[in-house]
Amino acid sequence: MSKIGDFMSTTIYYVNPDEFASKAVEKMYKNNIGALLVKVGEEYVGMFTKTDWMLHVLRGECDPKAMKVSALMTKLKYTIDQDQTIAEACALMEKNHIRHIPVKKENNVVGMFSVKDLEKYYLQLHKKTDF
Repeated sequence: MSKIGDFMSTTIYYVNPDEFASKAVEKMYKNNIGALLVKVGEEYVGMFTKTDWMLHVLRGECDPKAMKVSALMTKLKYTIDQDQTIAEACALMEKNHIRHIPVKKENNVVGMFSVKDLEKYYLQLHKKTDF
């Protein structure tokens, strides 16, 4: 069985909850990622995603330049251990309708697993590298 730790992204991108959401979105686009963890001190307390951002903006629920991350983030509810399987991650993502999961090792966040990482796993599994 393939483990999350073999396919997760190990660079952890995060943002402060008091940062303006538009700056957080710029950080995501600059780094080609779909989510940022929200960090207060040494603790990860939430997640801010492009999807969350777009839904609020398209619904007209926020001023893109004036809203802070804290108003749009979701509290960190789900994590997964790096030794859990890809199948367990898929089940967690599907059940909870999420696209990103922080990965932990011994209670410390060590990476992020996303649908993008899942795609890489399936491409490698089927040895397809181009479309």
